[in-house]
Amino acid sequence: MVDDYYQAVAIDLVTVICCVGLLLRFGGVRFAHPATPYMVFHLHTVTARLLGLMNGANRLFTHSAANFEPVAPFEIIRASLYCDIAFWMVTIVWLVFRVNDRAPVRQDAMKLDPRILRPILLVSFVGGIIGLFVATQIPGIGTLAAVGGASDVLTSSYVLILPSWFGLAVLGYVYLRGYGRISTILVFVYLILMAIQASQRFRVIIGLLLAIQIWVELNNRRWPSMALMVLLVVSAALFFPMKTIAKTIQTGEEIDEAFTATSDSITEVRQGAANDQMFLDEFGCGLTQLDIQGKLYWGEIYLPLVTLPIPRAIWPDKPTLASYLYDISTYARPMGPSGMIVTYLGEAYANFGLYGIFIVPPIMAFILALFYRAAILRPYDSVLRLAYTLLSVNLIQVYRDGLQSVVVFTFVNMMPLVVIVFAHVFVPFLSRRRPAGQAPSVFTGPSSVSRPDGAPAPNL
Repeated sequence: MVDDYYQAVAIDLVTVICCVGLLLRFGGVRFAHPATPYMVFHLHTVTARLLGLMNGANRLFTHSAANFEPVAPFEIIRASLYCDIAFWMVTIVWLVFRVNDRAPVRQDAMKLDPRILRPILLVSFVGGIIGLFVATQIPGIGTLAAVGGASDVLTSSYVLILPSWFGLAVLGYVYLRGYGRISTILVFVYLILMAIQASQRFRVIIGLLLAIQIWVELNNRRWPSMALMVLLVVSAALFFPMKTIAKTIQTGEEIDEAFTATSDSITEVRQGAANDQMFLDEFGCGLTQLDIQGKLYWGEIYLPLVTLPIPRAIWPDKPTLASYLYDISTYARPMGPSGMIVTYLGEAYANFGLYGIFIVPPIMAFILALFYRAAILRPYDSVLRLAYTLLSVNLIQVYRDGLQSVVVFTFVNMMPLVVIVFAHVFVPFLSRRRPAGQAPSVFTGPSSVSRPDGAPAPNL
């Protein structure tokens, strides 16, 4: 079995070395570039998993308690080849449409207006404080839902996303005013609170990415400092056992249990055998199941996004996102009920078949390249730059879970900051009183990425 993966590993390593090398040398890649999360996505989903399988890691559904059908090596190899092809295509697009570092920053951009930001951030901050008590598990305090009994209202997604408003409001203030002592402490408090929630791991990573991205932009850098890079690596390593650690803290178990869980998880990750490292297996399984079903969705899988704002308490049977995974599920391979994902490439295959593997990656890369170019050539305090920042920190989820995640993770889970963007576009008095590009900037320093007082942002 192990020998089956040697050729796939060789092809993938050549792909990674060439694509990453070309992007870093000629692609003008920086922390905010869409290629950065793509490289992380590919290394985690494909390269690390193939190396783990070559070293003897179990395949998906192997040794399962139920009578499930294990994913075969040829399915995984097929999936890895599709991922390598996609990596080459997005690399070529990003090389062709790279940003000229010497291009001047355009000043005719709509600027952030503090009259819009302040009330939205204030409401978000207050709503977030309420959400922390209603929808988070705080050791020694619990939740109001736990005290009063769960209800349809308290378990609604609108309530469950409220805690994130606290952190987003603080990060929005940081974007506006720069890092200070209190705001830095509040950011760390938010990240720690999210880390001890068993189901909120993604909020920790995305919140940390946004915090670091803001710091990078404020300091007019291309990459984070070494200290922040170490923090990112440590956080990525802790992501795997974070759910177990959170449950240990919430149940008041001995701290040794958390250390043991962390040690076991890191061992699994090193071996490429962790559950969160089986996305390639899930992609390969999904390809086979889609072939068996023989149906192309032609974008139909995005229709549930239309009904997404309707609370399930009002419409219990409303369509679910990624319902096509339930369509292709069988008793032997329960992909939908198991909450599996097939990456954005599996989504493309579900929509357009094999053509999707060759069409969707370059189109997606092209659109992201245009958005990145338009944003990076505007000042830091522009609405467009903020809009791109919100998308860029969520791209790792988009690549992993599919294009639906643009809506779920950017528009829904970062709702307060997205509202700021749309408010600048649609608030009537802005268009009547002031032509585009003339809104008063809250940044008065000589650099478009300076703090309001003109001083450089503090080192973290």
